[in-house]
Amino acid sequence: MQYDLDRVWWGQATVDPQRDKIVHLTLDEINLYALSTAGIITAFNNETGKKLWATQLGRGNNISYPPVSNSKYVFITVGIKLYSIDRLSGEIDWELQLPGSASTSPTVDEDTVYVGTLSGRVYAWDLRKLKELSNESKLPSWRESAIRWTYQTGDKVTTPPVVTNRTLLFASQDGSLYSVTLNDRQLTFQFETDAPISASLAEDEKSVFLASEDQNLYCLNILNGIVRWRIRTSFPIRKPVTVLENEVYLSSKKKGLFQLSAETGQEQWWQPLASSFVSLSPNRLYATDEIGNLLVLSRTDGAVLSAVPLRKYRIKLMNERTDRIFCSSESGLIMCLRQSDLPFPIRFKHQDRYPILPEITPETSATAGDAATAPGDANTEQ
Repeated sequence: MQYDLDRVWWGQATVDPQRDKIVHLTLDEINLYALSTAGIITAFNNETGKKLWATQLGRGNNISYPPVSNSKYVFITVGIKLYSIDRLSGEIDWELQLPGSASTSPTVDEDTVYVGTLSGRVYAWDLRKLKELSNESKLPSWRESAIRWTYQTGDKVTTPPVVTNRTLLFASQDGSLYSVTLNDRQLTFQFETDAPISASLAEDEKSVFLASEDQNLYCLNILNGIVRWRIRTSFPIRKPVTVLENEVYLSSKKKGLFQLSAETGQEQWWQPLASSFVSLSPNRLYATDEIGNLLVLSRTDGAVLSAVPLRKYRIKLMNERTDRIFCSSESGLIMCLRQSDLPFPIRFKHQDRYPILPEITPETSATAGDAATAPGDANTEQ
């Protein structure tokens, strides 16, 4: 491919071409998931593009949010139902009718799944208990026994919760950010803004980044909610903020893309042609423009290096995990791109969750250069 990009793989998600289209792409350490409006979720190996499975959820055409996963299962809210799907096989492990309609994607760790609702209540569900109840055919009648705790906010919950070692953070349309303890939902802090909070939260090891429709971006101490810095923009912030390698990427459809320092909030550059973050490499940043082209930017100063005509691939994953570029057409044609000189994925977040690959001694001797380039040969265009 031109533009110093190689196509790693492409594949076709399962869709009903008469009435269906892809609306979400999400990524975990192993798989890429494509979700359609009819409630069909298709999984691909995110490095090879091998299609693993496709599963129909519900009757289709319900409000749905991007799926999330832990080490064994994929979780997705569709209308008033929460589904648990085996990550390897795609089989539905259990489904739960929620007490109210979900208002965002769930958040999950190995023990608990957290769901925010339109009523403003956050539920913490015990995964082991849900599994037991499902095996005993006691769902949904006995679902109350699987609730670890609930927490009521002043309005609908608008962002997927963020899990730390000891707390859960979530935002509400009432303009507040809440931080509660994982075990007993004790409030550790509440931070109030002057407008609803619509954009998803972002975090690094010590801070949580909160974008509000009051046109402010706040950087708070993730432990106690104390403001580290605040910047005021000229626009309401509704798009998710990305924080990687001590850099904050803030975007607006009409105002462009900003790179800020995560330490100070100081603006480092502004690119007015870019509208959304897509992915990052050591020396480049990939973004979309207002009409769906892929912009290749200099990470140093935001200068446009090239523009790739990918308007057909309208759904572009905001990838905070690796340097790979994932995009999909509404009809389900999915493509993975990489920078030509980066044969191995660069991992930015959750590196401890990736499987450890065994060291394999080649049967015949090879030079260091051959060993380094061999995997890249397998990832060229098909």
